Amino acid sequence: MIKREFINLDFASTAVFSSCFNFRYSLTRIWDNSGAKLLFILLNPSKATEKLSDPTLARCQTRALLLGYKQFRICNLFAFRSTSPKILKTTPHIKGSHNDKIIRKSILWADSIICSWGSLGTFQNRSSEVLKLLKKSNKSVYHLGLTKNRQPKHLLYISFNVSPKKWL
Repeated sequence: MIKREFINLDFASTAVFSSCFNFRYSLTRIWDNSGAKLLFILLNPSKATEKLSDPTLARCQTRALLLGYKQFRICNLFAFRSTSPKILKTTPHIKGSHNDKIIRKSILWADSIICSWGSLGTFQNRSSEVLKLLKKSNKSVYHLGLTKNRQPKHLLYISFNVSPKKWL
């Protein structure tokens, strides 16, 4: 695994990638090291890095700040980087060999967790695997709404007026 860091006047950012950079295991932004920590668990990473944002990362950042958190981290059900979630269904080995280990560490790191992976989370039974990890943690786990198949809706399409709802 490769850990890359970036610091500017506003925040410190860290991303953990596979050595081939096809997988991103986590991305963390920190404004205040002593502040509350929020973990987002999403479907899969796109091209965002420790320096480069994308629309989903920007939504996570804004939501974390609006909720009063000073740090947030993004992990994903699948660590394979793609701008098209549909690609996941045709690509082998999308979970990432270190993903569960990083998710477990991130659950321990977080004060609160928002799940927001959308309906594709059921692919390869992955949401069930991660929900087992979450249930063992005794942490506060939230969602921003549920899909028809009872999966947590993806935050990219949810108004900032929607408050997180307790899930687990």
